[in-house]
Amino acid sequence: MQDEIELKLQSTPATLQKIVTSRYVKKLKTGKIVSRNLHNTYFDTPRHLLRQAGITLCIRHDRDGYQQTIKAPVTGPTGLKTWREWTGRVSCNVPCAEAIEDRELRAILKRGKRDKRLVPMFTTNVERRSVPLKVGGCKHELALDIGTISAKDGTCREPIAGVELALRNGNAAAILDLALKLNESLDLTLGRRSKAEHGYALARPALRPRARKASKISLDPQMTVGDAFYRIKDNAFQHLYVNEMPVSEGKPEAIHQARVAIRRIRATLRAFKSVLPYDKRKAFNGEFRWFQRRLAHARDWHVFVDETLPAIKAAHPDRHEAINRLRKIALAERQRATRDVTNIFESRRYTRLMLQFERWLATPSEVLNRSAIDQPVADFAVEVLEKSRRDFLIDTRPLSRMIGEDLHSLRKRGKKARYASEFFSGLWPESSTRPILKQMECIQDSLGIVNDAIVARQLVVLTRPGLLDVQTVWLVQDWSATQIKECVKQTQRHWRRFQRARHFAVEPTE
Repeated sequence: MQDEIELKLQSTPATLQKIVTSRYVKKLKTGKIVSRNLHNTYFDTPRHLLRQAGITLCIRHDRDGYQQTIKAPVTGPTGLKTWREWTGRVSCNVPCAEAIEDRELRAILKRGKRDKRLVPMFTTNVERRSVPLKVGGCKHELALDIGTISAKDGTCREPIAGVELALRNGNAAAILDLALKLNESLDLTLGRRSKAEHGYALARPALRPRARKASKISLDPQMTVGDAFYRIKDNAFQHLYVNEMPVSEGKPEAIHQARVAIRRIRATLRAFKSVLPYDKRKAFNGEFRWFQRRLAHARDWHVFVDETLPAIKAAHPDRHEAINRLRKIALAERQRATRDVTNIFESRRYTRLMLQFERWLATPSEVLNRSAIDQPVADFAVEVLEKSRRDFLIDTRPLSRMIGEDLHSLRKRGKKARYASEFFSGLWPESSTRPILKQMECIQDSLGIVNDAIVARQLVVLTRPGLLDVQTVWLVQDWSATQIKECVKQTQRHWRRFQRARHFAVEPTE
């Protein structure tokens, strides 16, 4: 049994070949490059008992025979996957529970064997080139895998081309330094999915990556500020990670969720700004804001096509021809904007940002102020929430007296207050947090509709001259003005109720 820290990158086979011959890798190489052809068969029960437990089991066939490998995730450095690994030689391509020393794992495998339901799920056939490296006194293994992954029935097959950086000993930050060096000269993207996750998606299409909302954050009043920061940060980044692949496929909801995830990352930096170094926080916040804005245009056109145009059509059924012409133009603009977005998460700039951010977080002493790292989170949360609420309520005028820019500013302040409240709400009973969070959600949803109406007006005005006639532009502007007026009226009661309400961050839970 051994623990292994790893980081996965992916690219094209041609780029992977350049890694081995790169001057940087040659300088760090400490031994010969070993090439092997590997055939791996992954096993599970039909109901995916092992997958649900977070365990992968595969039998590898190579020139030395059969080797059974079982991996289970364990807690490790932030941003990196850490596995506990059990390996052992077996006689054939059939799982063997007796070869496993861990009692709990052996019980799971025996149950599958007794029911005769531990069956092949998928296979991988790769040519692996392993390069031993040494970086800053830390031993690494750089493995290049090029091949295919196939479902058990052979009906689905996809190519795989990836880099696996495995840390054998030393500081985990060294593996990120190595990845950053490679990223300087080669087009590499982060490989979020393991081969097992890729294979399960082939074996069962329902497991393919899809747009997902953020999961609920669980905090304990006994936590320190440092513990809470990493818990909230991990939650926000996991929200971004799970939406990266659906974004690359152009899924509208995934684009929306990716933008929300980036906002939540920025909101985390903002909530903990009093204990984070100013220069790092500002630099990363600015870079994340750049990516957030890059996603905005596609999201605006998706909303325009899927929500705004049907609403305009329902309000003006007599303008069928003009609306259809507008829809045709909008579809073309949406396609163009979506195509731009799909390349964002495959860019070298995005990979560099994520690696740099995780590299910074890998050394906790450089992240949080030492005076605050052990501070109880409950008192800290009260201060953050009180400030975010004051900022939200800095303008208490009725919404009807606010112009477009005022409403947009209110919406942005509301998002900051809402994210902070969601981050720390787990420190209080749900019965006290639910009313406030619900009010904030209602305000945000209504102001979001107002913003969509304002954006719709901007989109048609900024459309290339000559594509739309004046009457169509006026049609959208008229609908936008009506929509804004109605939404503001409906939102006013939630706004007043929130202003009078007592926030749950009064006394932390003991």
